[in-house]
Amino acid sequence: MKTALLLLAFLPIFNSAQVFDQSNEPAIGALASLHLCDSNANHYANVVGNNVTWDYSQLAGIFGVTKDIEVKDASLDVNFASFPGATKMYDVGGTFQTFFSSNAVGRISQGFVFNEVSLGAVIASWTTNQENIMSYPFAYSNSVSDQFSGDVNSTATGIVPATGTSFATFDGKGTLLLPGNNTYNNVLRYHLKDSATALVFGTPVAFVREAFEYYDLTLSNLPIFVVLAVDVNSAIFTNQSTLVLSKDMPTTFVGLEDVKLTNLKLYPNPTNATLSLSSEALGHSFNIINPLGATVASGVYTESLDVTNLENGVYFLQMDQQVFSFVKN
Repeated sequence: MKTALLLLAFLPIFNSAQVFDQSNEPAIGALASLHLCDSNANHYANVVGNNVTWDYSQLAGIFGVTKDIEVKDASLDVNFASFPGATKMYDVGGTFQTFFSSNAVGRISQGFVFNEVSLGAVIASWTTNQENIMSYPFAYSNSVSDQFSGDVNSTATGIVPATGTSFATFDGKGTLLLPGNNTYNNVLRYHLKDSATALVFGTPVAFVREAFEYYDLTLSNLPIFVVLAVDVNSAIFTNQSTLVLSKDMPTTFVGLEDVKLTNLKLYPNPTNATLSLSSEALGHSFNIINPLGATVASGVYTESLDVTNLENGVYFLQMDQQVFSFVKN
């Protein structure tokens, strides 16, 4: 692990309530149910510094939907074998799971699992060179950068080598305004951005994660507000997804028409003849793209797709600016 630690401010006395360290790291079993919010929320990436204000008071939500943030025992997870050395698994909304371990000097990630709409479940294992995501104590304006490597594995791609870089920083302290006239002072913001690149079907694919986590350590060792954005970029397909979670329930809500087909199901997958999609796909235009980026079929979805004439292999179904993978066998 190649690590560069930048101490941008000298603090002679560390207040335990104002730094991240092993004593306030969330323990196995820590759980918080947060409200799902409009993914178009402002990230406030440039609102950094001391005594700043992050105003999410007018944020809209998805009515009646909550997502759990939870820390679990990594050894009990079905993917544990891919993350040797991990002791904890940090699950954000059932969407993104980070495997990590820690000691008195910092927090190390062995990799992550996330469900990508084009590739399915993606397992990124940093078994060659683990990722440093936080040094202890981690005080305001401290940052840590790292280089990591290992492999990425999915049903669509198989196991392919991957390398990446990361940068994490405690970039802000101040006031967080949440819906319902809820104000939180002395909030700490942790910002992590990492990017891993793998060669998929001969084409570089970049997996980019950016997380903004807001903590009030007087209330919980888990964040009270989260913005998590995951981008998958390549010449073949590009997908973007953002998860916004709030401790306090919004008082205004976005309609179902604002929700993309992120939960679209394709079945059977693999298939040798026809491919069916869940009902929300009815009436949507589609393109079927091969691994070389060529469109091999297109139309409007009605009841099923006939893929009998396609050669065996992996294909990508493009619909509603989303891309989903399937296998013809």
